[in-house]
Amino acid sequence: MKQALLIYVICLISACSDTTITAPEQIVFPAQNVSYQQHVKPLLELTCAFSGCHDAETAVAGVDVTGYFQLSSRAGLIIPGKPDNSLLNQILEGKQGHLLTFQQRISEAQIRGIRQWVLEGAKNN
Repeated sequence: MKQALLIYVICLISACSDTTITAPEQIVFPAQNVSYQQHVKPLLELTCAFSGCHDAETAVAGVDVTGYFQLSSRAGLIIPGKPDNSLLNQILEGKQGHLLTFQQRISEAQIRGIRQWVLEGAKNN
């Protein structure tokens, strides 16, 4: 009986701590120590990396944002430490054109968060 109760409590706790991100507004960037895995990747997956945009199969303009390697291997897309020179930041900040509007899905705070990530070296952390 005690073991069954313990299993029930563990299952309840794990269900309550489900951290699955299903919408961009759930992603909150910190002011510093931005994580690619916790912040940047989920945001790009939910707002940019889907069919007809920037996924692995249909990568518009050849830009695939489905993983760190894809982001970092595309010349000029991300220049660690230099968000003003990084195409990703220029697009997000409206300084470069973009075919589809993503602005409804990405907040100003998230745009600042990606800028901070690039300033911090655009690490795969």
